[in-house]
Amino acid sequence: MSLIRRTVLCSLAAYSLFAAPLAWAQEETPPPPIEATYPVSPEETAEVAPPAAFTLDGEVRAMWVVRDSMTSPAKIRNAVALAKKHGFNTLFVQVRGRGDAFYDSAYEPRSEELAGSAADFDPLTVAVTEAHNAGLEIHAWMNTCLVWHKARAPYSRKHVVNAHPEWLVRDKNNRVQRTESKDCEGAFLNPALPEVQTYLQSVFADVATRYDVDGIHLDYVRLPANRFSFGNADVALFRQWLAPRLTKNEIDYADSKTKKGSRLAWYHLHPKEWATWRQNNLTETVRGISEAVHAAKPDAIVSAAVFPNYNVAKNDKGQAWRDWLNDGLIDAACPMSYNRSTALVASQIREAVLACPGKPIIAGVGAWQVPSGSAVAKGQAFRSLGTAGINFFSYDGMTRNGRSEKYLNSVGRGLFSSRSAPRNWRRGQKPVPAPKPEGGSGE
Repeated sequence: MSLIRRTVLCSLAAYSLFAAPLAWAQEETPPPPIEATYPVSPEETAEVAPPAAFTLDGEVRAMWVVRDSMTSPAKIRNAVALAKKHGFNTLFVQVRGRGDAFYDSAYEPRSEELAGSAADFDPLTVAVTEAHNAGLEIHAWMNTCLVWHKARAPYSRKHVVNAHPEWLVRDKNNRVQRTESKDCEGAFLNPALPEVQTYLQSVFADVATRYDVDGIHLDYVRLPANRFSFGNADVALFRQWLAPRLTKNEIDYADSKTKKGSRLAWYHLHPKEWATWRQNNLTETVRGISEAVHAAKPDAIVSAAVFPNYNVAKNDKGQAWRDWLNDGLIDAACPMSYNRSTALVASQIREAVLACPGKPIIAGVGAWQVPSGSAVAKGQAFRSLGTAGINFFSYDGMTRNGRSEKYLNSVGRGLFSSRSAPRNWRRGQKPVPAPKPEGGSGE
């Protein structure tokens, strides 16, 4: 089934485009002030009144549900009930956090975080059943490359960190990092290795085969930083990839430098090619997962959480997500525009929409770090740009782990005048293109 038959874009003709083009912005530097298209302080800190009627059945109104809220049937039912009550129609539930499973996996161990639960408790089964009974879509949120973050090893011998330590990515000193640091969240699988790509295809297709999920959502589908993917295996694979493009003299020179003790000679001599190779490895990983998932479940949506700053995403993380989306390797992208500035995140999402014309951009809101009024302002800004929907990170942060619904009430009143509009975006309707913002161009 084609990408067009698997997705439906939002028609946002009722909303005007920007009064003036926004300046391009990087994550690190906020753009200059803009007109009041985007509410700013004090409006961002205030409760927002219901907007004028806006009904759009195709809009994605989603929340990421972190695995902490997947540890009991009661928590899952509460998340579904609150989502339904406050106008959301889609949940991205985390079922693979650190190379483990919040479902019955044929490949990976049951999560240690479920140690106190009943042995027959399957969080994903409960989530699928409850969500579909409530008329909501459910997407299995799976961390892709990040598989561990603690100093100790996982308890299960079956865990990939224990079973295949040689699969972990290495830095420029040929070392594996297993714990969190400033630029690395823990141990990552190395997407350069063909066996890692094959393993991930099996893990993800297993979920699509055995669970009635509406989609598979890839997170941490990247490298931790630009100092990673420099192990001995990487050097050998890079040489194998690049050598056919070089002259014999160039190959001999790089090999001689290596023999003289420069382990990364091939990288130092060909840094641009190395960067391309790193990106290609992630792209092929995504391609393999997407093909495996769609082979198992043709109408499933494959989406990815991505860095909104494309230079950082592509060059530091190897995450060339615009190519993934434009080439149909993923069906939707969720840029994680987690900044307090509405103007900044709007410029990031605007750039994403321009760079991927006609493709579904589901804008991520860092709701845990801003008041509800600011989250609503961001959602309104994203709508005006022609996005396919909005995804809030996270249910857990907005509800204080399910104990409060004040934040959701504000978001629901401020953004969702029609309650829980059904998505049904995987049933093969013809998409209605969103209008293109005026001015600017993609990279």
